[in-house]
Amino acid sequence: MEGIVFIIVFVLLIVLIFFLKSSKREGEISPKRKGEIGEMIVGLNLGGNITNEKYVINDLLLLYEGKSHQIDHLIIRKTGIFVIETKNYSGLIYGDDKCKEWTQVLNYGKMKNKFYSPILQNKSHIYALSKIIGRKDCFISIIVFPKADIMTYFNEKVGSISDMKRWLKQDRDEILTSSEVEEIYQKLIDYKNNPKLTNEEHIDNIYRLRQSVESNICPRCGKTLVLREGKYGSFYGCSGYPYCKFVKK
Repeated sequence: MEGIVFIIVFVLLIVLIFFLKSSKREGEISPKRKGEIGEMIVGLNLGGNITNEKYVINDLLLLYEGKSHQIDHLIIRKTGIFVIETKNYSGLIYGDDKCKEWTQVLNYGKMKNKFYSPILQNKSHIYALSKIIGRKDCFISIIVFPKADIMTYFNEKVGSISDMKRWLKQDRDEILTSSEVEEIYQKLIDYKNNPKLTNEEHIDNIYRLRQSVESNICPRCGKTLVLREGKYGSFYGCSGYPYCKFVKK
């Protein structure tokens, strides 16, 4: 059985390589296409479902409290729910566990791009998932960079595909029963098969949230963001604090 799976994965990788070469001949690959390719590579390494042992859900789109979440990969086991965020960036990656912005360095340091912390992004996904399934003690966050080199140390699980596979194989105590695994899978696969919004609506939702933040409107509760002074300088915090703890720099 493992031999058949290996052959299938190998063939799919060959097809993917051919597609990449064809795309490069036709022109620069779009960021959206790059992301899809990275998710495809990670998905191939995760494999498929094993009844009563492992369930995999790829590209899950959720809507919770008016905020949409596009979750790249989920693995549901008795040892927990692994929430995997894929970033198909190249170059060198610098960041911090708590920093809101990370840096991608390209062209020997001549080009630098900022992007939102995937750790914080995944925390937002896990929050929504915890509310949907009704528990929060079973999640493991993993951030995967299939191509980039990670240049800083993280306490969180941030690494390559080989790192991801190693973390998935680590021994862990069982915290979910077989029936709980089945129940959670059925609930989330129902979201997958009956999405509450389309990909286009998800993109529009992200745009509206950004517009709200730029207008100093809290994207979570709709209250005004007010300027405050903190230990590390000025920031905008929700006027609904402490019930809402949204913060922007």
